[in-house]
Amino acid sequence: MNIYLKKFIEINFETPGKALDLGSGDFSDVNYLKQKGWLCEGVDKNDGVDLEKLYISNMKPFDLVYSNYVLHFLRNKKQLISSAYENLKKRGWLFIHAFEKSDKHIKKGITKKEVQKMLRQFKFKNVSVRIFDYYDNEPKHNHWHRIIEISAQK
Repeated sequence: MNIYLKKFIEINFETPGKALDLGSGDFSDVNYLKQKGWLCEGVDKNDGVDLEKLYISNMKPFDLVYSNYVLHFLRNKKQLISSAYENLKKRGWLFIHAFEKSDKHIKKGITKKEVQKMLRQFKFKNVSVRIFDYYDNEPKHNHWHRIIEISAQK
């Protein structure tokens, strides 16, 4: 479970709700949230979902739409933000982690300016974009990453 997402949820949600994971990978975040009582859906390219195209869930609207380490890989980054916006309920939260463009261990990244421009286009409120360094101690990694954390409310 992304420890920053976990903390974000603890701060912003008093009770479990509905969550959508855009780019769920191994479903670890989805499974954790389900154990905590959340109703969750996770989608990923391995399941045939192309996040370069608009994704609308049959379970919408969601209290939380999140995506961890996917946005920076997409050519059409705006489409992931659009999918998040369209699946969120009013006052629902968006949470994204991605690699910032200056991260020397990643070929693709995204800048704070790019993120802020996309969020403005969709008229998100309570926008927070922060950049921080995180030490990746997974096997064969052991280096620092530059992370961009995005949270916003519809």
